[in-house]
Amino acid sequence: MKKKLLLNGLLFFTVVSFGQAITTVWSYTLPDEIHRTSPAVAEDETIYIACNLGTRTAVTPPAQPDPNFFAINPDGTLKWSTSISESDFTKPDAIESSPSINGDGSIYMGGKYSRVVFRLDPDNGNRTHDRDIDTRQRDTAPVFASDGTVYICGYDKGDRGIRSLSADLNTENWVFATGSAFNGTPAVASDGTIYAASTDDNIYAINRDGTQKWSAVYGDWVASAIALGADGTVYLSAKLNSDADGVLKAYNPTDGSEKWSVTLTGENVQRGGPAVADDGTVYLGSEGGRMRAYDSTDGSELWSYPLAADPAIGGIEVVPAIDNDGKIYFGTLDGMFYVLNSDGTEAYAPLDLGARINSSATIGADGKIYVGATDDAGLGQLYALQTTATGQASGDWPMFARNAQHTGNVDAINATLSVISNTIEGYKVYPNPVNKDGFYVSTASNGAKSIQIFDISGKRVYSKNIKANEIIRISKLNSGVYILKVEEGNMLATSKLVIK
Repeated sequence: MKKKLLLNGLLFFTVVSFGQAITTVWSYTLPDEIHRTSPAVAEDETIYIACNLGTRTAVTPPAQPDPNFFAINPDGTLKWSTSISESDFTKPDAIESSPSINGDGSIYMGGKYSRVVFRLDPDNGNRTHDRDIDTRQRDTAPVFASDGTVYICGYDKGDRGIRSLSADLNTENWVFATGSAFNGTPAVASDGTIYAASTDDNIYAINRDGTQKWSAVYGDWVASAIALGADGTVYLSAKLNSDADGVLKAYNPTDGSEKWSVTLTGENVQRGGPAVADDGTVYLGSEGGRMRAYDSTDGSELWSYPLAADPAIGGIEVVPAIDNDGKIYFGTLDGMFYVLNSDGTEAYAPLDLGARINSSATIGADGKIYVGATDDAGLGQLYALQTTATGQASGDWPMFARNAQHTGNVDAINATLSVISNTIEGYKVYPNPVNKDGFYVSTASNGAKSIQIFDISGKRVYSKNIKANEIIRISKLNSGVYILKVEEGNMLATSKLVIK
């Protein structure tokens, strides 16, 4: 395995031997670099990714501007491409932000200079609507309320701030502005509160009507993604001061009071952001080249990779992703991709993906890992990687913007379950007690299970193979009555599922 070392301005390569390797399933080459854009994955496993074109030439209609946004099929072939553009839609825009997918499958994406957010048809990439929001977008992704309302941050020109838009983009509900930039990706709690951070040194809790709930000082500058814990705790990483120290803060969601704060001396964490595992452990990487795990109760450091006595790896400016085995995935600014066990040891040999990775990894429903990288030739590469993972972690914030669709939303769904028939020993079905966005199935053996959900017409609306203690998320299902079918080995159980 090749590892990069930079000594006195010279680039060297050393060969290091490891155990098992990550499998590269496929890669798709884009026409230019991937810059701070993380892939979004739809429920049908289509992957959406953008590239940042270095040459952006205006065209005269009916000619079309060069494509910079791509839909890739699960087998790595192109589904369609389009242009996220500016200048009356004749010139490709620069892109330094990420796409998101709303509940109806529509894709939302914005560029850096155009001040426009686009709503795209997932079948063909056509614009179903676009809206000039009079502010530029970078280091961010749109997120959604449970009713589809869109929240998006803007950093420059016009009404820079965070704004609320209707799902069809026809209506602007409100703008929350402080006179300073809002970079990074906001988060939406189960009660509808929106959390967003500004470069005025404050993080804000915003009510659903756009009024301020509370604010709290974090430090000096921020462009990171916010994460929420199972108990509602708000986690933010940022630049702390002019010395480029980093800080990770945990806030009480009710009033913004500080639960704890960790200073990373000389290690900026203004980009990327934390992820939260099933057990509440908070993972955060730094530009200083270390991934750390923190106890969510008091912020104490559980481990660091590499160890403090060892040289740092490349800088980390991404949100780590966590799979359902608890493994942690992330790339670095020198193009290496890492997978760690939950104790901070290496699970796989680090993989060389090129010159730079500032794209957060996304874990698909089948466990494939998707990540964007810029190769040594300066071209973007979308990689599909395979490990032993079969899905993402069931915790509350296991990756950038919470999930593969980048919804950034803790869905609040009430579900009632009752057993109809059962031949599985110890079979129990119970809702997720934390945020009610799904339910669990437990049995005496707690073995692998096949889960299927059918609507009242008999149409299958959900199907997944799960491991023990894995949450079955139902945030995409409408209110109504369903039948749950569970198979474990040659045994079968069915339950009535009512979503309110």
